[in-house]
Amino acid sequence: MRAVPKRFGFDLDNTLIDYSVAVQKYCLNEGLHECKTLDSLRSLLRRSDTTGRLWQLAQGWLYTDGLSYARSGHGAVELCEFLRNSNFELMIVSHKTTHTPDFCGQKPLREIATKWINNSDLADYFLGNEQIYYEATRALKVERIQKLKFNYFVDDLVEVFQEPGFPQDVSSFLLSGTGSELTWVQGVPSLNAIKGLIENEE
Repeated sequence: MRAVPKRFGFDLDNTLIDYSVAVQKYCLNEGLHECKTLDSLRSLLRRSDTTGRLWQLAQGWLYTDGLSYARSGHGAVELCEFLRNSNFELMIVSHKTTHTPDFCGQKPLREIATKWINNSDLADYFLGNEQIYYEATRALKVERIQKLKFNYFVDDLVEVFQEPGFPQDVSSFLLSGTGSELTWVQGVPSLNAIKGLIENEE
């Protein structure tokens, strides 16, 4: 009898998608001090603009036009291949509004992200819309994670795991070079590290 598949959930931006080249391109275009990560660019822009408008403008470009410079996260393809061969169902749950704000041109964020996935080296692992979920708020993202009953979930933002109601019975990974401050969330430096951790649990 075939085993019931386990479920692995992925965040999208800055987890499955690596924006480092896009961030460097944006800094060059805007005459900013060079940044190599979304986090460093966000920190730079928020220091000079407490309204958050400059960061929203950057996001509006990075998550639309900037996706042409993005690539799959380091180890993403290898992890997806391992999980599929290990009888896992793979899904994406992303906190993403439908469009950029008016001052960013009202571009269709979800449509553009899905197109990127379908044209990337991750396409074979996320073929159907039923495997990709976009939620307008972080709270709705956590509700979706609850409903999908994942065995594992990985995200780059600790705030997702800190959201009220995040299911702590899900084996969770924080994609971060600094580890995790939450005792029940395991910090990992890259997606590559997750494969070994799951193999050790099986």
